[in-house]
Amino acid sequence: MSSVKTLIQKIGQYLETEMELAKLKAVNASSDILSSVVYMIIKAFIIVLLIIFTSVALAILIGEMLGNYYYGFFIIGGFYLLVLLLIYFQRKNWIKTPIINSLVHKMLK
Repeated sequence: MSSVKTLIQKIGQYLETEMELAKLKAVNASSDILSSVVYMIIKAFIIVLLIIFTSVALAILIGEMLGNYYYGFFIIGGFYLLVLLLIYFQRKNWIKTPIINSLVHKMLK
């Protein structure tokens, strides 16, 4: 009878250890995902600033070359419209699928 009690205690300890391990794995996966999201937000913010300043500089340069500043801004605006349309039509291949794959990979790691 003593061996049955010991076996039940060992099973209980094993289950507690497994639950603790599952919790730690969940915490590790969620912290990894959160840190990746924060990094991507910071990187996106810096890229947006870079694009804004470069676009304004290019618009002024092109406008100066063409004789009116607004020509440069229209050209740069048209370029970004084309980029937006390209991204819109490729959003599943370029954005949705890679993000899903990355998140699943991090969760299962």
